[in-house]
Amino acid sequence: MDYLSASLYFGIVRRRIQSLVVEASVDMGLTYAEFSLLLVLFDKEGCSQDDMTNFLHVDKAAITRVIKKLEERDYIYRKQDETDRRLKRLYLTEKGKKNERKMKEIVHKILNFLSDGYTQKESDLIIRCLHDMAQRLGRADATDVFGERRGN
Repeated sequence: MDYLSASLYFGIVRRRIQSLVVEASVDMGLTYAEFSLLLVLFDKEGCSQDDMTNFLHVDKAAITRVIKKLEERDYIYRKQDETDRRLKRLYLTEKGKKNERKMKEIVHKILNFLSDGYTQKESDLIIRCLHDMAQRLGRADATDVFGERRGN
């Protein structure tokens, strides 16, 4: 396998998807991070901020900034958990809910473009492999990947 090329291809795909998402959602004024958080919330409304950190594999400070911006623009709101007062749950506002169909359509169009020329079976395999890779990397740290502690 040409590992260098594979690494470059992953980077190109990631950057282009981000650019296309931002371009397609310009009228909603969303960054890629905000778009991603809302996509998760469409299927996991009522999750906590910690849950969102785990779903997106992003640090708490970054999630907090994204949540604040989405709250300021009236896409989401936080509500204190009724049983565990330390937790705040995330919910969509009407404005947030109103954009669900459009946002999912953006994702579908990008994925349809990417899967053009592949059979359904091949497309399903690619998605399954990407899911598995994301899950594995989401659980990993540098020691898991490199076998030793890095950066110190």
